[in-house]
Amino acid sequence: MNNQNRVLRKLDILLITALTFIFLVFYLRGASVNQSVEVLVEGKTIMQIKAPGSYELRNGDKYLMKIVFDGYKVHVEDSNCPLKICEKTGSVKSGGTIICVPNRVLIKFKKSTNAGVDVMTW
Repeated sequence: MNNQNRVLRKLDILLITALTFIFLVFYLRGASVNQSVEVLVEGKTIMQIKAPGSYELRNGDKYLMKIVFDGYKVHVEDSNCPLKICEKTGSVKSGGTIICVPNRVLIKFKKSTNAGVDVMTW
């Protein structure tokens, strides 16, 4: 009887470890799929950022700001606005938004439209 309890504990630990590993794989995989950033100036989409890097945003010949996207988070590194609130916002991740009122710029994560799961009810 005592020997069965020891085996059950080993199986419990193995099961908990396996479930934790599976959860982490799906959680981390889901967080990194289809991340892209949309940049709007005066309500119009000017730029869509899909690859990590540093991007310079201009409105015609006027320099507005430098946007940095690392694949998971986005931030404004440099801006010509007077208060630099968009720079002070820091890095935002999916669900966050950066707004620069003087330049009329909105930076937000674009939601993925191809979720791959479709549900139909009758």
